[in-house]
Amino acid sequence: MVEEILEFLILGFVLGGIYALFAVGITLIFGVLDIINVAHGEFFALGGYALYIAMVVLGLPPAVGLVLSTAAVFCFGLLVYPLLIAPLKKRLGRRAPGPLFLVLTLGLSALMQNSMLAVAGGEYLKVPPAMTGGIDLEFTYVSNQRVLIVVVAGLTLLALFLFLRFHRQGMAIRAVAQNPAAAQSVGIPLGRVFTLTLGLGCALAGLGGGLIAPLFSVYPAVGFTLTIKAFAITILGGLGNLLGAFVASIIVAIVEALSVLVIPSEWQNAIAFGTMILVLLVRPSGLFGKKQP
Repeated sequence: MVEEILEFLILGFVLGGIYALFAVGITLIFGVLDIINVAHGEFFALGGYALYIAMVVLGLPPAVGLVLSTAAVFCFGLLVYPLLIAPLKKRLGRRAPGPLFLVLTLGLSALMQNSMLAVAGGEYLKVPPAMTGGIDLEFTYVSNQRVLIVVVAGLTLLALFLFLRFHRQGMAIRAVAQNPAAAQSVGIPLGRVFTLTLGLGCALAGLGGGLIAPLFSVYPAVGFTLTIKAFAITILGGLGNLLGAFVASIIVAIVEALSVLVIPSEWQNAIAFGTMILVLLVRPSGLFGKKQP
């Protein structure tokens, strides 16, 4: 039993790395732009397709392919604000956007998913692993690809937190998240910050899609379930709180992995929402959310 628990804990940390990349990206976008990006799963799938093109079609090395695929998704994410969100904001003027941005990203999700379906077809595409072999821990065998996921995800999120804490552009993002009007009054260009934030958030999803592609097949709707689950993780961690999203991702992933020992695997996708409900009953603001007066 102890060996099984350790085995599923390792699996939980691997899933937690992917969940964290995905949920932190959604949380970053929501915290700065106050927009729920429903199309986040499609950027996850786009990262997988970009890595497939880089490694299988172009024959590039895995490291180069992963960097280029993430960069491609980042560039695509940079286009979302100036081409879609900014024009809608301009048309709305002082009127409250309400659910319009939600509908906008929902439309983007449908457009991207159907575009990938039209271009790549509905086939399940396999991407070769970036690293072969693995580590024999006696009680289980951990592939190097899974180790790579944990290491790359951890280093990427650490780099993001350092960027937001110490870099000039990162501090501008935090300032806009705290008070957009005050940030604009001291000369911070909101449009540029919004554009960069969407690019970074989408790039995190694309990196996650590229990392997980060798373990699972790539297809247009690969990110749909993860998007729904990430919403629960974001609420669980506290809306707009990046550290909360990271911690909640690890908690949900480990609980999901260990739950297989006691409940059928068919119920695994409900774990995130069950955990969210239990935590919110005790702490309505989420793990790291601010309590409302």
